[in-house]
Amino acid sequence: MALYRRWIGGGSDVVSSYTSSIEDDAEIAEEVIAVMKAHVSHLVERGLVPREDGEAILKALEEVRAEDLLKPGYEDVHEALEDYLIKRAGPRGGWVGLGRSRNDHVAAAIRLKLLRRIDALRASAERLICAAARRAVEYADCVMPSFTHFQPAQPITFGHYLLALAELLSDLTTALNSVRPVVDKSPLGSGPSGGTSAPLDRARLAQLAGFGGVVENTLYASSSRFFASLAASAVASALAELSRFVDDFIAWSSPLIGYVEPPPEHVSTSSIMPHKRNPVTLEVLRARISEAVADALALLAVQEKIGYGYSLDLQEATRHLWRVFKTAEEGLDVLRGFLEGMKFHCDKAYRDAAGFPTTSSDAAEKMALAGMPFREAYFEVAEAVKAGSAQLPDPREAVKRPVLGSPDPEAVRRSAMERLAKCQH
Repeated sequence: MALYRRWIGGGSDVVSSYTSSIEDDAEIAEEVIAVMKAHVSHLVERGLVPREDGEAILKALEEVRAEDLLKPGYEDVHEALEDYLIKRAGPRGGWVGLGRSRNDHVAAAIRLKLLRRIDALRASAERLICAAARRAVEYADCVMPSFTHFQPAQPITFGHYLLALAELLSDLTTALNSVRPVVDKSPLGSGPSGGTSAPLDRARLAQLAGFGGVVENTLYASSSRFFASLAASAVASALAELSRFVDDFIAWSSPLIGYVEPPPEHVSTSSIMPHKRNPVTLEVLRARISEAVADALALLAVQEKIGYGYSLDLQEATRHLWRVFKTAEEGLDVLRGFLEGMKFHCDKAYRDAAGFPTTSSDAAEKMALAGMPFREAYFEVAEAVKAGSAQLPDPREAVKRPVLGSPDPEAVRRSAMERLAKCQH
């Protein structure tokens, strides 16, 4: 079934069985077909192949389905597609090899697929931002302790906490928007590394394939996976931070803390302890985020040791890119469902904020603002806390701090409503 290895001879299947990417290529099969359509269309419009032959190939490309190509026995989807076209269009199907390498075509297909994954992830992030903002309005007055070193720290509100999550996701969308132009450049026409003798118009070829620009240097175009590493690293970095929110929700859903009541559809129970209400979706998400961080590292690790030019090592790197994006997109949607359905027990959270000396810094700052050097005020409050005689502000008043981005309920409501206004659009 192999097309390219026929000239080598031999009957061993070790190459096809061990090195084939046909299973992983399911991720980019549609994009490989789209890239080939652009390539053949350009060959026809430049007069580099007979128009009749080119139109026969394009007709076959319109009829091919991705699943027709994903069969064992081929090195990759590119070989499978060319073999399919030769079988459908006869010898004239062989024109598709002109001005083309698998190196530039796979890079183009990965870039096109990645653009779609970036857009899909950005949409998931925006939906979660909107869910967090809606709940932030609802919980703007819900006083709770913040935690540093997992010790009760300053009082905040749960609405304020949710806006921290929203701002992380907003930064993720900014990062994705910044990465997108790096990805949205065509490597087509760069050949295996040094271009092609066929007089292709690479800018026109990029336009036909749906790219916004061109990767200029042909060696960089075919060989680089920086665009993939950049995207995966940005997403994995956001996921690593997101896992800290996930871990909070898991901890707070324990009755030992009792702040969060998970939605029924996100919990499971024990096979022996019927009282258990385990937040299993978030536990799996926490684990998969760790895997995504490892996938981003694997994507970098596969690349860092090979010389500059295409090697089949790069084929093995790509699956890690798709895993990072799949984990992120699915995970954000799972977290949104959890957030939309959960309940937060403000009474329990307030009791903890009031039961521990969470407003000690507010007391010290009040004394400092009245004229006492802060460090003196600090030690005076510390001694009073230690003696159990401290007169500390009520957390419900302390959260009304005047600085930008504070947990002041009015500021939280205002900020959340600004985010919600964008959600309407």
